[in-house]
Amino acid sequence: MGRIHQSGKSLSDLVRLELLDEIRRGKYLIDSRLPNEENLAKELGVSRNTLREALRVLEANGIVEKKQGLGTYIRGESSPKVKPGLEVLFRVTDAILELGMVPGTSEIEIANSFADARVAAKLGVDEGTPVNQSRRVRTADGIPVVYCIDMFSPSVGELDIVKIKSSIFTYLEEVKEIRIAYASTDIRPIVAGKELADKLSVSAASPLLLLDEVHFDKSDHPIFYSRLFFRSDFFVFHVVRSR
Repeated sequence: MGRIHQSGKSLSDLVRLELLDEIRRGKYLIDSRLPNEENLAKELGVSRNTLREALRVLEANGIVEKKQGLGTYIRGESSPKVKPGLEVLFRVTDAILELGMVPGTSEIEIANSFADARVAAKLGVDEGTPVNQSRRVRTADGIPVVYCIDMFSPSVGELDIVKIKSSIFTYLEEVKEIRIAYASTDIRPIVAGKELADKLSVSAASPLLLLDEVHFDKSDHPIFYSRLFFRSDFFVFHVVRSR
């Protein structure tokens, strides 16, 4: 049985996102060759035409390269530095590594709270539902660069403050056996204000980039809702757009 689960996105888009995710996870390494179309389409559970459309977009975006008579290869430029692409899910840890800096966590707090109207709508639960929440300050070479607020669906259960310290994605997969398939993300600039300024060691007037996103599993169930505040003097995000 194939891995691609149909949702609101086109099937070729889901295949493209799955392949991007596998590149990020290291299943397909830079300069390595992808399996031939027949085997890869079978592995993903889609037609060769659907796979070809996904590969066409990946090639147009510079992620893969078709070499005549040799196959399709992962390009060396497919992991852009400093500018994580919003078309593929990335870990904050990976974004910091791409800066050439060492990721860390200087502060972490886990608490029980109750879903307000916004969180309830994001997680698909009733307002007032108990939810677990984590708040972390992520560092790059010891410098605070991202403040992460994550609110989890009750289906996730209790959180382990030690194991959740770095990557939420890794924690969910290895401890909770929940794999995040995709996220719905809004991005907008904000001004830090006093609380965020204290967390990120910037002035209250400093600009930040807010990624407001809900992460879903392959069955389209919301798993956790994040508000990620990035220092804009460290991070720039890009989106590849194609016709």
